[in-house]
Amino acid sequence: MSNIITIQSSQHNTTQQIRGLIRIYHLPISPPIEILTIVITIKMEETFAYPNDHIVTVGVMQYQGLCLSGLSERQLRRAKDKTNKCRFNSAFGASPAVLCSIYEDLNNSTAFDDKYDPPRPMRLKASKINFKWFLRTLLYLRKYPTEDDFERNLNINIHHGRDQIWDMVRRIQLLQFIKITWPDNLGGNNIWIMSVDGTHCWIAEPGHPNFSQDSEYYSHKFNKAGINYELGIALATGKLIWMNGPFKAGRNDLNIFTGEGLEERLRLLGKKSIGDGGYAGHHETVSSPNAHDSYQVKRFKSRGLKRQEDFNGMTKVFKILSGRFRHPLHKFPVAFEAVCVICQYKIESDEPLYDILVEELLNEPADDLYDEIGMAWL
Repeated sequence: MSNIITIQSSQHNTTQQIRGLIRIYHLPISPPIEILTIVITIKMEETFAYPNDHIVTVGVMQYQGLCLSGLSERQLRRAKDKTNKCRFNSAFGASPAVLCSIYEDLNNSTAFDDKYDPPRPMRLKASKINFKWFLRTLLYLRKYPTEDDFERNLNINIHHGRDQIWDMVRRIQLLQFIKITWPDNLGGNNIWIMSVDGTHCWIAEPGHPNFSQDSEYYSHKFNKAGINYELGIALATGKLIWMNGPFKAGRNDLNIFTGEGLEERLRLLGKKSIGDGGYAGHHETVSSPNAHDSYQVKRFKSRGLKRQEDFNGMTKVFKILSGRFRHPLHKFPVAFEAVCVICQYKIESDEPLYDILVEELLNEPADDLYDEIGMAWL
């Protein structure tokens, strides 16, 4: 099927419009500038209209997303492709390629939501309307508009849109079962296989039967009520492999590590993780900064912990996690885990976390370095 685009203009602006059209549609032609009327035939898959088979390309994702975010076609046409990509990343928190991968996996999802009886399949039927709801959901997670701004920012009725968006967030959350997994034979012969840390998020003050505040939710990072999630990043791949929560922010990271399954799993595998000073005292399963470490080991641990913080910061790009979570508490795990799934796609696509191995580590004598780290992948 073909899509016919017709441009009629006066002599003084014909050149600008034609060049803009060539840039936005990536046309491999250079029409003469004296043409006053141009009719261009383009195959449907090469345009930014919604394709009939709903196989969304990067170009379609970028164009439709920017239009949904409020930019006009004239604004898109006048800007360079690099500028439009930056606009898209700013609006949605991820690149068009990342969102294409997520949307494709939603179309092929085999997950079931066991909160329903019988469990409800969470495969997203590919359609124009579902594609728009997908974009609105990512825009919602990134901007987290208030009730007053909801209709203006997303251009939908708040009472109808609220349920649709949270249903889509739930679908993205359930992709964790294919994206956030503990690999078989993780780390091979290596001793240190992952870094671990807790990340806090600010929430609305929960109710308490006797007091105005619940001290168990107190977060020392915000000096307010919060939720804590335990996250683990694989040292070898830089991917998220462990996500455990939610826990009340008053519960410290070490207590969660020892009491909620991760320490026991590492002990059974005979492996160790790398943690900050808050994990000191459990050297059989977690290594924290140590004054007796060699320079190379100190650097290795430091880079591993900093990379962990980089992932935590990646999740806070989405304002639904960086600001105060205003919705009921039972919705927080849905939002947090959906954002972590999106960040995992970003790592696998075009924003990988940096390699924690540096040249200075490789210059350490073999016996010293391998005995302390056990890097089988070097």
